[in-house]
Amino acid sequence: MKIGITGQGGFIGSNVAQALLHEGYEVVSLDKYIRSCASDKCVLNECPDDLNWVLHFAASASIDKSFDNPFYTYANNLESTIVALNIAYRSKSPFLFMSSYVYGKPRYLPIDEKHPLDFVNPYMGSKIIGEEICRQICSMLLIPLIILRGFNIYGNCKIPGRLISDLLESAHNRMPIVLNDPLPKRDYLYIKDFQLLILKIISQNPVKTGTYNVGYGRSYSNIEVAEIVGNLTKGECPIIIKSHPRQQDISDCTVNVNLVKETFSWSPIYSLEMGLSELLKLNQQQ
Repeated sequence: MKIGITGQGGFIGSNVAQALLHEGYEVVSLDKYIRSCASDKCVLNECPDDLNWVLHFAASASIDKSFDNPFYTYANNLESTIVALNIAYRSKSPFLFMSSYVYGKPRYLPIDEKHPLDFVNPYMGSKIIGEEICRQICSMLLIPLIILRGFNIYGNCKIPGRLISDLLESAHNRMPIVLNDPLPKRDYLYIKDFQLLILKIISQNPVKTGTYNVGYGRSYSNIEVAEIVGNLTKGECPIIIKSHPRQQDISDCTVNVNLVKETFSWSPIYSLEMGLSELLKLNQQQ
């Protein structure tokens, strides 16, 4: 099978590509076609037309930058999605859209796929519109569509401003762990569990179209995550708590993942402590 990927240079795209290559799939980066269309020098006619899947991970994903320049966030994320859909249509291949948390301030917990959609930042807003564009185009052009709403996928990647990335950096440098806000709770999924899910999704025939929440199924507060890292480093990194909550932040994002588990016979293997322990060991080797 030949799998086209956008965002292959990013955290999720690169890890998915690695897993696909390990399993013997042929991987084609579609990023140059996305960039060419953004620069008015579109070379879609040069794109392979024999892809078996198009996996769309490319996005401007920084929440802080989305507030600074919402126009860029909307334009970049929506245009790249339209180009990726065009590639899927030309290849007559199924399309996977990597969405995000799109539920705003939760009305109930855990959050299932029927929860009303809302946005609290431009990035989230761009994903909600992106989902609708995917549904409309895929319905009109008969493109099998899967939408994944990912909840805090983490791994061996340095992304300043992301909690786990910052915690691992502090642990690696034996520096104090600084929390701007100890209270918000998030649901964390280790990248290896996400890789396994993608492998299961693309192996299904026929494609099990639909919209799926993707997470672990349990939320942890910022202070709980920091304490796990502190325990794993045997107290070498003291925790400093400040009071600088993020603009329009959400207090809890616990996710219901029953649908994706049942549909794809998939279940996360790595607990948060297992994932963090593995990452700390990797950091020690670097």
